[in-house]
Amino acid sequence: MSPKFLELFSKTPGRSPKNCIRDWFEAFKYAKNIEKQPTVVSIRSHQGIPIKAVRQRFDFANEIPTMIDNEGFDVGFIWFRDEAHIHLNGFVNKQNWRFWGSENPHLCEEKPLHSPNVTAWVEECSRGIFGPFFMRETISSARYSTILEQLDSTQLALEDRTRIEWFMQDGVRPLRTEKMFRVLDEYFGNRVIALDHPKFSGTGMDWPPYSPDLTPCDSFLWSALKDTVYGNHPSTLDDLESTICVACNSISVKTLKDVMSNFILRLRHLIFSNGEHFENILF
Repeated sequence: MSPKFLELFSKTPGRSPKNCIRDWFEAFKYAKNIEKQPTVVSIRSHQGIPIKAVRQRFDFANEIPTMIDNEGFDVGFIWFRDEAHIHLNGFVNKQNWRFWGSENPHLCEEKPLHSPNVTAWVEECSRGIFGPFFMRETISSARYSTILEQLDSTQLALEDRTRIEWFMQDGVRPLRTEKMFRVLDEYFGNRVIALDHPKFSGTGMDWPPYSPDLTPCDSFLWSALKDTVYGNHPSTLDDLESTICVACNSISVKTLKDVMSNFILRLRHLIFSNGEHFENILF
């Protein structure tokens, strides 16, 4: 057995050798295929990840596949929550917002210092997109509680089976309060993936900090919306909100299922990179 496989097993003691080898092979094969393709080189700068957060990312990337293998866990039942500031002038304030081309266009785009914008708030899973909700003011826990109540009511109205949905949120500060964690417990019980949630409630899972590269909203949704939204050239914030709604409704369930499969692939790459940045591999 090669030293690489032995190293992999030592990092994932809770998983079977067969599944460890499968995940390592998938990540390795994908990386090799990318290396064979002619691509435009772009040097990226990333926010530094503290050592503690690197370990948290690595542990999380191992925990989800272990739950899939041992408990039949389905990532398609996770509601991933995220928000983005979408500007009227065509700018989306997200870390992974990029335009790619085969040639340097030698263009310089002018934009106002303070462009009108809305905050779009969505929850995404393999079966659909809940929202978007729009805010033109500061995010508050009261507004967030209202959105969660609407999500819970919608699920109860649409489904009569035992609820197995999970809910994920990242580390946005206004949402990491004891009050908000109690609200999450009320609606989702121990099926919560959120930074600091286990510390307050003793249940659920921690979402790893410094991990915008993992969420389907960051890796797919905000970029997917740009062509539809800005192709219609909205001129007012009301037009912008309407166009965002149309764009969200146009995304098929099949596409969302593929996005969730990509989430699992990203976890494999995160294991392969030992919890460090892995976006040098293009998806």
